[in-house]
Amino acid sequence: MAIKTEITGDLAGVKKEIARELEGFYQVAVDRGMLVSRELAQSMAMATGLLGREVAVYINRRGRVVAVAVGDHAKVSLPEFQGRRKENRLAGVRCIHTHPGESGELSGVDWAALSTLQLDCMAAIGVKDGMVANIYAGFLAPRGMAAIGNGTTGVHAADRYYVKGPLDLADLDHFDFLKVVAEIERELRSAAVIRPVVVEEERAVLVGLELPAGKNQELPAEESLQELAQLVETAGAKVVGSYLQKKGRIDATYFIGRGLAEQLSLRVQELEANLLVVDHELNGVQARNLEQVIGVRVLDRTAVILDIFAQRAQTREGKLQVELAQLKYRLPRLVGLGGALSRLAGGIGTRGPGETKLESDRRHIRRRINEIEEQLAEVQKRRKVQRAGRVQVPTVVLVGYTNAGKSTLRYRLLQVAASQQTHWEQEDPGRDAVFATLDPTLRGIILPDGREVLLADTVGFIHKLPHQFVSAFRATLEEVLEADLLLHVVDASSPRWEDQMQTVEQVLAELGVMDKPCLVVFNKADLLEAGAIRLPPIGGTPHVTVSATQGTGFDVLLQEMARLLQNETREVRLAVPYGEAGLVAELYQSIRVVAVSYGEEAILVEAVMRPEQVARYQNYLIDREGNPGSLT
Repeated sequence: MAIKTEITGDLAGVKKEIARELEGFYQVAVDRGMLVSRELAQSMAMATGLLGREVAVYINRRGRVVAVAVGDHAKVSLPEFQGRRKENRLAGVRCIHTHPGESGELSGVDWAALSTLQLDCMAAIGVKDGMVANIYAGFLAPRGMAAIGNGTTGVHAADRYYVKGPLDLADLDHFDFLKVVAEIERELRSAAVIRPVVVEEERAVLVGLELPAGKNQELPAEESLQELAQLVETAGAKVVGSYLQKKGRIDATYFIGRGLAEQLSLRVQELEANLLVVDHELNGVQARNLEQVIGVRVLDRTAVILDIFAQRAQTREGKLQVELAQLKYRLPRLVGLGGALSRLAGGIGTRGPGETKLESDRRHIRRRINEIEEQLAEVQKRRKVQRAGRVQVPTVVLVGYTNAGKSTLRYRLLQVAASQQTHWEQEDPGRDAVFATLDPTLRGIILPDGREVLLADTVGFIHKLPHQFVSAFRATLEEVLEADLLLHVVDASSPRWEDQMQTVEQVLAELGVMDKPCLVVFNKADLLEAGAIRLPPIGGTPHVTVSATQGTGFDVLLQEMARLLQNETREVRLAVPYGEAGLVAELYQSIRVVAVSYGEEAILVEAVMRPEQVARYQNYLIDREGNPGSLT
């Protein structure tokens, strides 16, 4: 049988004579009960001294070397093995590798690899001047392992691992490696066992770039990364690490650069993470390259936001909008996402339309996009009919940055109007979460002047809002387009409330509604000390200060809403012929009727209307003297 001589890892610059020495490791036999032979340990230390890199060998339980790898100062290749890795059995293979920095103490990456590969053992040889300085051996630790064996022992990382060391070459002769492995597997088969950790939850590492001013940096990078952490946790993952890199420009190939990507690949192993999230929108090539280097799923900020939408959507319309946004996002990334497209497991970025759709060709995805757009167009038509059926009751729409307190404010406004609302108790009082509202509903309230208005909430906006958002969610945002008054809710407790206001205004400008009447509502006043809210000029826009959770400031808010809506109305007189008396009932539903009297030839109605309503009833307008076509 031919002896295997393949060497994996970083072989750049390795001289032929050293490569032949490494190939010779395959011919070294290790006694079955020994961790590693003195000869092999010395040879590995000598090779590390010459290369300045880590060297690793993988040995099976028969004492045969089955793999040899070379790394650099930071890492070494850890190939997978098709061993006997079951819950109650180890892989049947141990990894022995060198540490050029003298200390053989196992690193976090070493422990992570031991757990992930379920190795018999992970051992490190500390190397100094090409000689063995010390040796440490780590094992998965069932309960009671700390009492096994001779020499210095200890338990690592909350009783998950057992470590033996430091050892010297002479100690290798007395250390019965197989005895320890047998005891581990005996414990693994028992009821009282700490099995190797199997990561079932999504554990995410976050990474962002701090770019020079003016380069795609809408928000300070550190705050943007904190916001991303909140988004990731909202999506259901646990954030286990966060990294920020200062960089002059975005790397076109890896976004963060290959060097940081390689460092993150080690950190991801150490933290047992299975997800990397980048605080920016990646293209397909960048996502693919990062996945290849780091070895876990890679998502960007946009994918996380769209995933939250997928979880929040409850109605058929909301689900269609989420699917449309996700398909538009994924279509240009079909090549870049690589193996992630074939995964059917759950997790961030996999909810919504389903992975099977993305495995189809581009024509199928485009066809599906067209189908959804046609269905949403029908939804828009139905909404126009429903809006006409509301007979022009004024609409007040809440807009604002996500988690500014819009849903809680709306709930409180309905609570204030409870005497006119029979079902307000069923409303969601809101919660401290991003994108808590995706499927808005309309509810009526009565203002202090007796006018009824409809109140609607909308999904919150956010920095780096996905481009797919505004187009895909246009049907939901139609309430903003048709609003008579916008309540721009601002989190007064946020140190960056001005930036958040600007973000919302950018979206409103994109929707073309910046000319609508707007009232700025500074919310969460209860989170600030008394008198701490100082409101600088905001372009002359009227504003009020409230606390939605404490219910303070609502009298002023309702009065200001009534005043602004009053400014948008006209007092009129109408003469409705008796032959069209049914129009009076419509007027009671559509406008604020002040008084009704009955003349000889017509019913006289005094009312308050908005400009577009005046145009609708132009043929019935009269002045005080009864002349047609004039306002009072």
